Amino acid sequence: MMKIKQVLIFLFCFDILLLSSCDINSNFIGDKIMPKENYITTRIDTFQIMASTVKRDSLFAKTTTGLLGEYFDPLYGRLNADFLCQFYCMDDYKFYKTPYENTIDSIYLALYYYGTGDPNSPFQFQIFPINKELDRAYFTNIDPADYCDLKDLWGSAVFTAASGSLEDSISNVRRIEIQLPKQLGQKIYDETINNPESFKSQQSFNEFFPGIYVTTGYGQGCLFNILRTDLVIKYKSIEKSSADEDSTIYCTEMFITTKEVIQLNRFENFDTEQLLAENEDYTYIKTPAGIYTRLVIPSQEMKSVIEGRIINSMFFSVSYMPNEDWPFALGPPSHLLLLPEDSLSTFFQNRYVENNLTSFISVAWNESSQRPETSLSTSQGYSPSKRTYYFNNIAVLLAYHISVSPDDDLRLLLVPVNRGTSGSSSSGYYTTEISNYLAPSGVKLRKDYDMMKVSIITSEFKK
Repeated sequence: MMKIKQVLIFLFCFDILLLSSCDINSNFIGDKIMPKENYITTRIDTFQIMASTVKRDSLFAKTTTGLLGEYFDPLYGRLNADFLCQFYCMDDYKFYKTPYENTIDSIYLALYYYGTGDPNSPFQFQIFPINKELDRAYFTNIDPADYCDLKDLWGSAVFTAASGSLEDSISNVRRIEIQLPKQLGQKIYDETINNPESFKSQQSFNEFFPGIYVTTGYGQGCLFNILRTDLVIKYKSIEKSSADEDSTIYCTEMFITTKEVIQLNRFENFDTEQLLAENEDYTYIKTPAGIYTRLVIPSQEMKSVIEGRIINSMFFSVSYMPNEDWPFALGPPSHLLLLPEDSLSTFFQNRYVENNLTSFISVAWNESSQRPETSLSTSQGYSPSKRTYYFNNIAVLLAYHISVSPDDDLRLLLVPVNRGTSGSSSSGYYTTEISNYLAPSGVKLRKDYDMMKVSIITSEFKK
């Protein structure tokens, strides 16, 4: 692995050095610092890329957010979504106050969300208890019946996306509450008194309370993008005031979903056959569905054409069609990740980010300078005005592939992702985290002849 990294870094640095000294509009470069009989030639060659739509059975989704509901798009098909989750518990947890007469008042589940689709479509939410510890696989093809008794319904309620209380008017985040059996809250309090060992650590709490499964009984036309899930217990406590009089205090205990605990998201996609069928004009990307675009770079042909030359640059972009013309049509994902197809199985599990050697993330378009810039934006890695995703120079990847697999074409995937960043608008942003894009989205990429052409700039030193 270290040798591979060294080779890639060497190629990268060497190519940058050549690029910094080369003008692609000139045939003879550096004549002031080299003898007249020495010169570097540059050349541009154009090749055709093959593109198709492919599907993966499941996604790796280690996250504290999720989807809930059912959504149908005439082009991209139907999506069903629900999730299972644990709750975070501090070590040696105790109730903040003693409930009046050692009795809690209520317990409920609070969901913070924003809606995608019809905000007035009614949904029945259902809550079931998990009866075994969740697996840390984090893949989205789980079967809830492996963890739950689906006959043991703890609570249900009917909502629309518009009926939740508004928590943030800017992001349109809303909140709904689903009442759970009071005896559940009482059981948790009694356990803190009678068996505090159950709250000694997160592991012991998970054994006592493995978590819940949140799903829908009916409803269609909307997806609830769940940003946070809280388990809330309310109770009264009596305290003596300074005048030796009783006063009633209203208290809340809360268990929340965090990165320290497990949340498993389940997605079921239907009616996607038309996306995978042979198509001369378009390829597709849909989330969260594992439907990606595969690109086959003709590296065997390239090798024969550029034999003996150094690959300086190979920039790549893909353009997409406008949103479909119907209500609540899906829009494009915020970023696309470009990487070798055989790297997909480990990229997300190992929590990699783009290295601009073997993996590349789409970059934002700077309208002022009319050029793509990696550090410009955190919210989107494409140009809405040009409807195009841009990528940085992928010449290093091509050169490495030709060196190790000269008899195989380079197969890449375009994968929709979320990009976590740090930095500022003045100093620029850099990537801190990349994860599968789980929000509902769909994009139709052009694969006509002009869109699938790619140019390579190469150079050669001659005496």
